[in-house]
Amino acid sequence: MVQSSEMSPPEAGPVEAPRVPPAGRRRVNWRKWRARFFVLLLLAAAVLAFIRISASRAAESDRVSLEEVALTAQVLPVEPALTGQVTSVLVTALQPVRPGQRVGTMEVVGTDQDGDPKITKVNLTAPRAGIVIDVPTPVGSTVGPGQPLLQLYDPAQLTFVTEVPVEDLPVIAPTMTAVLRTEGVNRAVRATVQRIIPRVEGARTTSGDDPDALQVVLVPASARDVEGLVPGLRFTGYINTVSGRPGTARLVSLPYPETSSRGV
Repeated sequence: MVQSSEMSPPEAGPVEAPRVPPAGRRRVNWRKWRARFFVLLLLAAAVLAFIRISASRAAESDRVSLEEVALTAQVLPVEPALTGQVTSVLVTALQPVRPGQRVGTMEVVGTDQDGDPKITKVNLTAPRAGIVIDVPTPVGSTVGPGQPLLQLYDPAQLTFVTEVPVEDLPVIAPTMTAVLRTEGVNRAVRATVQRIIPRVEGARTTSGDDPDALQVVLVPASARDVEGLVPGLRFTGYINTVSGRPGTARLVSLPYPETSSRGV
């Protein structure tokens, strides 16, 4: 039998499948993700800054700035109906007094029914509750109508007075809220717009001489807002023109100009 000289090819071994890396071992491109996160962070910061700027501008457009606001009080004189000489003083400066409290005594010289000289002792009392403003008239001094022994102010009747440009008055109405601050007081004081003080020639008012401004009176929102404060303190702040009772008439009915000092 003749054998073929051709040699058969060697049998091929088993073919190995390509190795696939395990699914949980893929390498994460942290550099790419860090870049994406940084971009998102910048976008978020830009959006937040835009929102804050927009909110700040909107708030400023709803405010009337108050450059100087004075805390004031009405003076209550303690004076006799007759002229006499002070014989005793029973209170001191800044002392609280009650209604009817005796604050001093005086002697009034007169005549009796027979025309003989007569000295009458008169007690001087507080007409209402209040705080003594300053040092009372000393013993030995003369007091009488228009010459009080002392002066009081009622801490429950404090008011704020400020000058407002005439061009800002048409947007201000009673019941609107004002926020005030002063040095040395670590809290904001809230007040409410009450009224305007008109300037009438020949009348005794406190509106001043500035033809471009009128005085506006504000009252404390509550007794706690002015607790511990004394008349004469100066404040700065603003009036919130979107606050107050809806439908309340404005202080004046002039048309509001296109440009004003409110910085809109």
